[in-house]
Amino acid sequence: MDSKGCSPIPCALFDWITFFAKSLPIRSVPTFIELLVGTMLIQSGFVVPSGSVIDLGRHWTTCFKWLQRGKWSWLALARQTARLVARWFPCETCYLAIDDTLVFRSSTKAPDSQIHHQHAKKTNRPTFVRGQGWVWAH
Repeated sequence: MDSKGCSPIPCALFDWITFFAKSLPIRSVPTFIELLVGTMLIQSGFVVPSGSVIDLGRHWTTCFKWLQRGKWSWLALARQTARLVARWFPCETCYLAIDDTLVFRSSTKAPDSQIHHQHAKKTNRPTFVRGQGWVWAH
């Protein structure tokens, strides 16, 4: 493999991935690392297309099932993220902004598609719409 023009991977990245992995069941760690690295390599930041940039060790449906119904706790991962931020970026006050973006869907077969209240109150949209909720933290 030709690595000319590429920077070495920072050791801190390995430390952070290891730190995150400690909050997961051992069986979930390989899937988590594959999806995390794939998501970091694509520009959109979404998990779904991450399988197109890396060679997943398991079928995409396995990864999807792990995300949807896996035996891991997103709360434990969120706590671990807060610990990582506090350890690596110590500050007196830390602000977290959360945006709950709604992606409109017309099909009831879309994963986790539900009826949501449409807060934008646009005149060309009904008060309640079908969609998938995405949560972004900045």
